[in-house]
Amino acid sequence: MKVRYLGAPDAPPAPRDGRYYFTPGREYVVLELHVRSDGSSSLRIEHSPHDLAGLYSGKFFEQVSDVIPSQWSVEIYRRGGLSMGPKEWIAGDFWERMMERDPEAEAAYEVTRDAILAEESAA
Repeated sequence: MKVRYLGAPDAPPAPRDGRYYFTPGREYVVLELHVRSDGSSSLRIEHSPHDLAGLYSGKFFEQVSDVIPSQWSVEIYRRGGLSMGPKEWIAGDFWERMMERDPEAEAAYEVTRDAILAEESAA
């Protein structure tokens, strides 16, 4: 899945929501998708290969590709909402291990990210 950053014409970019990383009109590959019970969404996007992929509000993006990566699975939560992404990423402590720079988590991330990017490029 690929999205285009629309910008936020009603507000300047703010460090707390990460929008200063993105260029309006540029396309980004979505690595993971979360939808909360209130309908709001967060997209995991790697804005730089040197930084940890972050979660960003879906309201600043429009979908430009509907390719769903074969690595994704779906987790539906009892209290509402769902997550779509690689099973290892959306369950357990994967992102905590990534923030701690765990070598096994980083290696697993790179392999899965590269597979998602390759599928999107082939589409």
